[in-house]
Amino acid sequence: MMNSKEQRFGAKDRAALLEGMQRDELDVLVVGGGITGAGIALDAASRGLRTAVVDMQDFAAGTSSRSTKLVHGGLRYLKQLEIGVVAEVGKERAIVYENGPHVTTPEWMLLPFYKGGTFGRFSTSLGLRVYDFLAGVKRSERRKMLSAEETLKRAPLLKRDGIKGGGYYVEYRTDDARLTIEVMKKAAEYGAYAVNYAKVESFRYDANGKLTGARIVDLLSGEGYEVRAAVIVNATGPWVDRLREIDGSKQGKTLRLTKGIHLVFDQSRFPLHQAIYFDTPDGRMVFAIPRDGKRMSARPIPTIQGTPPIRA
Repeated sequence: MMNSKEQRFGAKDRAALLEGMQRDELDVLVVGGGITGAGIALDAASRGLRTAVVDMQDFAAGTSSRSTKLVHGGLRYLKQLEIGVVAEVGKERAIVYENGPHVTTPEWMLLPFYKGGTFGRFSTSLGLRVYDFLAGVKRSERRKMLSAEETLKRAPLLKRDGIKGGGYYVEYRTDDARLTIEVMKKAAEYGAYAVNYAKVESFRYDANGKLTGARIVDLLSGEGYEVRAAVIVNATGPWVDRLREIDGSKQGKTLRLTKGIHLVFDQSRFPLHQAIYFDTPDGRMVFAIPRDGKRMSARPIPTIQGTPPIRA
């Protein structure tokens, strides 16, 4: 039984949803159906705002389905001494776990350290202890320090020469695309219209040049819809500047795109059974994570300064 505000969430209802967007005067139109857009839509709809979110592809088709599959606690930010970020990210991670335990699983990570490496026993122990405190890690998941023998027992594939031990701590593994869909479904429960394969083709403006809405094209049927909205949020990730070009507001800061590299191996070729987080000669960190019979090695994407959303 649907409540009075709840919207349908499915392909059969897309025409009705698009017609509803066109009929209602929205408070918020979110462009982009990744985890950022889904989160904004949920936040707005749960506060009673008339909300819609559209994406030109599948929901989570971009960055939100191509992550390291970890809800990070921010350990790499601690290395950069960004203390406030670690605390904030740790708290946000706890919220994700509490609200979505069916798509979020604790994953014990091994951080080995070697003679002459970036990390030593003292710095690893201190760093992980500070991390536990800042990220609000629960007692059962706080860091443990391992000897060289214990470290190699957990990860026999590690290089033995020069190993001095390891830190053992918890990250949270997730199915990033499913997490996005779960958030989008919850937004729809609160009344948000959510439609994919719906592309913003142009914007509407009043006589003073203020944004008042957008023309949205259903990429499956070719039908166009005129949608009115008090605020439009650009949550398109790597495509953020394309939308700014349509709006004519691509000035000042622009997005500098980067690429993260994920390599996936079958377990038969890479028999790793313990998730590992280690540093490389260039000072960056790399993950190697067992998941669903595969082993993924990932070089995290560096933090990028983005651009502000388009607003009326």
